[in-house]
Amino acid sequence: MSVAYKSSETNYQRKDAVKSTYAVPASYSDKRAKQNKIPQDRTRNYSVPILPSARKPLWLLRLSLLQRSSNVLIFCLIAVVLGLYSGTVYSQRAWNQAYRQLENLQRQERQLTTASEVLKNKIAQQAEQPETGLSPADPTQAIFLKPAPQRPARPDETIASATMTRKNSKSDTIPVGY
Repeated sequence: MSVAYKSSETNYQRKDAVKSTYAVPASYSDKRAKQNKIPQDRTRNYSVPILPSARKPLWLLRLSLLQRSSNVLIFCLIAVVLGLYSGTVYSQRAWNQAYRQLENLQRQERQLTTASEVLKNKIAQQAEQPETGLSPADPTQAIFLKPAPQRPARPDETIASATMTRKNSKSDTIPVGY
């Protein structure tokens, strides 16, 4: 609703000129009048003011833009912080679990070492008993083997040509693994 203002009008007259009336439905006013025991003629119409549209100042627009952009920035920062927090919590849990597993493995290693030494001790005690039929080691009964004669070293050219020959022959022959 568009209203032209006259300079001679007072503020009160402008206010009345700008207002549009909204009539309360009769059924609503009848019910309300009966509930409050107000006579029908005392119910009134309600008015809703219509304000003229004005351009917002530039500083207000910039402030509004700053608010929107800072809201987006805060949302992004909160998302990043939550991501970092969840990553930190996850890595701490994974580290604690791995550390507990390491401690369990170290404990099992100690138990296995202890059990191995106990078995060695038990076998040594059984070996000392005469019923087992074992005799102590005698150096005079030791067997000594002569080392095999050393082979002559092959030159590098021979090794390289042998590997090349093997590569060429592999494509022509069936693998030996069968």
